Amino acid sequence: MSAADTYPIVLACGIARFDRVPPWRWPATHVGEGMHYYKRIRAALNEAGFSAHHTLVDWAGPVEKRAKDLGGEVDSVLALTGRSKVHIIAHSMGGLDARWLIAKLGYAAKVSSLTTIGTPHHGTQAADWCVTNRKLSRWLIARLLRIGLDVTGLYDLTVEAAAERNDALEALERNNGVVYRTWGGQATFWPMFMVLKPTYLVLRYRYDEPLNDGLVPLRSARWKHEYFQGALPWDHLNQIGWWAPSRMSAGDFSPRRFERDVRDFYVRIAQCVSGRGG
Repeated sequence: MSAADTYPIVLACGIARFDRVPPWRWPATHVGEGMHYYKRIRAALNEAGFSAHHTLVDWAGPVEKRAKDLGGEVDSVLALTGRSKVHIIAHSMGGLDARWLIAKLGYAAKVSSLTTIGTPHHGTQAADWCVTNRKLSRWLIARLLRIGLDVTGLYDLTVEAAAERNDALEALERNNGVVYRTWGGQATFWPMFMVLKPTYLVLRYRYDEPLNDGLVPLRSARWKHEYFQGALPWDHLNQIGWWAPSRMSAGDFSPRRFERDVRDFYVRIAQCVSGRGG
């Protein structure tokens, strides 16, 4: 089966995507491929013969809201392509949105496979750390809501919320016909994006999670052993095609080569999932 004959690929974004700031609902075409959250990844997939599509969901709202938005995007892709199912490749919180969409919103019949990259299936203590001072976090969230900015999705990334969600979804995800695959990140401190270094240290030393990508512990991204495909030597932002100058400390002096390697990784995922349905 050729790549062109496979199900379309839907790319699901994580929370607070940085290519939409301020994060009110802009058209999906607002930014080009080179500045998109998934940096030039959709273009690479399309050039490889796949039908890949960006999605636009609530910026930082709860999983339930983002999953509903993602469902609308999936329906649009199916209508556009005339196909019966999609493959979802999701980064970070996008994987949680997709899981809720499939299990709770009845989209198992419309999704052939879900591949998650750096998704906190078991939550991340980085979110716990951010909301530890509940009085402060609630005060801040209340004020952001007043200006139309919902960031309550942060609570859905905590370890407690993840445990409750996993319990709620477990029976629904069992034998639902969707193929699940997961990837995690195992980064090191010096090559990491500067903005991720504080949470990397928090995860490593405060919560004893030395294997993490700066935001998500590898253990959490793994989800279940049978789904796990491997650990990537990339931090949370590297995983979607972004190179940091700090990577030069690890001998990576070529942004173009690095970004090409990331794009090739996504093409390999597409090639893998395309063998499972068409």
